[in-house]
Amino acid sequence: MVKNENPPEGTVIYTDSQLSGKGQRGNKWEADPDKNILMSLLLKPKKLAVKNQYYLNLIIGLAILDFLKEKLRSKDLRLKWPNDVYVNGQKISGILVENSLKGTVIDSSIIGIGFNLNQETFDIPNATSLFLESNQYCTKEEIMEDILQLIEYWYMKLSEGRFEDILSSYHDSLFWKDEIHTFQSDKEILKGIIRGINEVGRLIIETTDGELSFDVQEVRFVE
Repeated sequence: MVKNENPPEGTVIYTDSQLSGKGQRGNKWEADPDKNILMSLLLKPKKLAVKNQYYLNLIIGLAILDFLKEKLRSKDLRLKWPNDVYVNGQKISGILVENSLKGTVIDSSIIGIGFNLNQETFDIPNATSLFLESNQYCTKEEIMEDILQLIEYWYMKLSEGRFEDILSSYHDSLFWKDEIHTFQSDKEILKGIIRGINEVGRLIIETTDGELSFDVQEVRFVE
């Protein structure tokens, strides 16, 4: 649609069921039919420099986190770098941003969002849903509207260039931040402490060898 029809910014496409959903690193995103939010949002952040494109991941995660804070007040809510939302250590949502570039700016962005809403069982051990956390079924369209309103709120902050506010909020909610954990980089296992992300969105891990930075494909969380 973006290529052939030039739809307006804010266009949303969603489905009740998908056959070939995808996530980060080429992983599949699997969801039971009619149980979850599966949507793509079109943004056109033409004033956003390519070097700052990772802020799109940040604001979408923060919007979903704000929504969950209203619904799950007593839960531990975190953003796992680079694109997942966690409730009590379990994944409830994933984000996939695909940008189309024009010179040094972003021409358009397709924001893919998977949000586990009413699903009751999962084939993987570390997944959860809003129903499992709240014991309440929710109407898909109402939840989508709530999330999109919060995305608009954070998108306006980004449009205003409030990068420090966004980064500070992200660091406040970053999964495993300032804790000792195990990571894998290539075939090497290392222990370190997440200190945040740097000016290009790479993950900073403090190890006995000093601070190291990693891109998405370069490190995995172990335990």
